Amino acid sequence: MGTLNKYILKQVAAASFMTVALFVFVLVVGNLVKEVMGDLAAGRMSIGFFLQIVALIIPGVIPYALPLGMLTGILLVFGRMSAQSEVVAIKACGRSIYTMAAPVFFLAICASLFSVAINFYYAPVADRTYKAALKNLIRNNPLQFIQPGSFIREFPGYVIYANSSDDGELVSFRIWELDAQGRAKVSIQSDRATLTFDDVSDEILLTLKNGSAERSRADDPESLRKPLPSARFDELVIKLPLNDIMGKIENGGTPLKRMNFQELMQARTTWHPRPPGETTPELAYRDRIQVQMQIQRNFAMAFSIFSMVVLAVPLGIKASRSETFANLAIALALALSYYLLIVLISWLEKYPHCRPDLLVWIPNLLFQSLGVILIWRSSKN
Repeated sequence: MGTLNKYILKQVAAASFMTVALFVFVLVVGNLVKEVMGDLAAGRMSIGFFLQIVALIIPGVIPYALPLGMLTGILLVFGRMSAQSEVVAIKACGRSIYTMAAPVFFLAICASLFSVAINFYYAPVADRTYKAALKNLIRNNPLQFIQPGSFIREFPGYVIYANSSDDGELVSFRIWELDAQGRAKVSIQSDRATLTFDDVSDEILLTLKNGSAERSRADDPESLRKPLPSARFDELVIKLPLNDIMGKIENGGTPLKRMNFQELMQARTTWHPRPPGETTPELAYRDRIQVQMQIQRNFAMAFSIFSMVVLAVPLGIKASRSETFANLAIALALALSYYLLIVLISWLEKYPHCRPDLLVWIPNLLFQSLGVILIWRSSKN
């Protein structure tokens, strides 16, 4: 490898590493705020467990951070080189744009292969481990999700309140069951309550002792002018499904996005998200297309790195800007265009005869074709 190639490779690798790290940080923070930041702030998980969750989220965001980061890094490097007339000097020495782009393409291919491994192995394994860790957190100590003196709304369809806790029990406990409009249709209060976890059904069992329940009127739930129907009980058990807690943890079969490559290949003929007797030949074909769509999407997302790099090289030279903000804006615009096309094609999963599993490669082909044309034009100027 010549001195020029080493120089470009070093510059692009350093810039891409920094920008990929930046996008990983942004995406991880976004996931943490959405998933577990509230639980950490409420004291429901330790710092050690929180750091474990951070480590498990990182593999899932790398396939998105790599294309954005490399695209931005290349725009920064080639934009600076063009703005400082380094590209003109290189061409004056008899070197073509293809020579300048060769080390960048090599780096992009390596990153794409790395992303394939992430998409088909490390990300599914990390996602499974992440969901299992959340389940274990709830299973080991379900009581930690009820903070005395605070209204708890993490359980969809319910609002929970406890005045205090005493030796593993909640004292002066109240729970409201809500209707579709968020109005209380059932109000239950008890002297004490305990929480246990049922491993068989993956449910939190809320056992209320010595209490009463009131049901609002269906025609006018908010009316309090007349006494409401009520009943007393010595003990009442309420089941709270685990998949309603902490981001709807799925139970049952493994989702396609959490399958590795071997499992996806087997799922092409065995994966049917419904009871066996309800699967018709048409539905079986749709299921197969969904599995193939997941496989092809994983490959296409991995090689989106190469597609964006092919387009970034001529755009960086053409832009001739060294400003970080301008290059970042160009990178985000290109990435948003790519992911918008992916989303539009994903909508065709409902129409398997359109073969969305093959159409998912269209954004890559468009970006690569446009990049090749721009590189050819740049080499002529």
